[in-house]
Amino acid sequence: MNILFSCHVRKINRFNKAENRAIFITDRHLYKMDPAKQYKVMKSIPLYSVTGISVSSGKDQLVVFHTKDNRDLIVCLHNMQPANESRVGELVGVIANHFKSEKRRLQVNVANPVQCSMHGRKCIISVETKINQSEPDFTKSRSGFTLCVPGN
Repeated sequence: MNILFSCHVRKINRFNKAENRAIFITDRHLYKMDPAKQYKVMKSIPLYSVTGISVSSGKDQLVVFHTKDNRDLIVCLHNMQPANESRVGELVGVIANHFKSEKRRLQVNVANPVQCSMHGRKCIISVETKINQSEPDFTKSRSGFTLCVPGN
């Protein structure tokens, strides 16, 4: 098993609530782990079920992993060292390189807003900059979710 990527994230859970997690991607699985529980694995998604990745066009670190079963994983990368470091390019690069080595096609979309599927239903993730926001966070919106990011 080869490690491809790891990062702390803010994600939307199956109850449409935002949670802090860590993702750990190997050449076989994407693991969601709970940092508050000594990085206990909460769920693993086989990489063969990932069909694509969508990212926003801004510096907000929004990433959506699209899956075959239409239960997309929506995350915002955060708590980077050094602060404000962008890791979206690294994430897309290592995943795309891995898919290429396995002769698999990976659809990569760059858009704002980002379209995805939650529990089989289509939704839209938009991004807003908020002056009083200290950390990125998701809020429910009419069409899906809004990622509120700190404004400098």
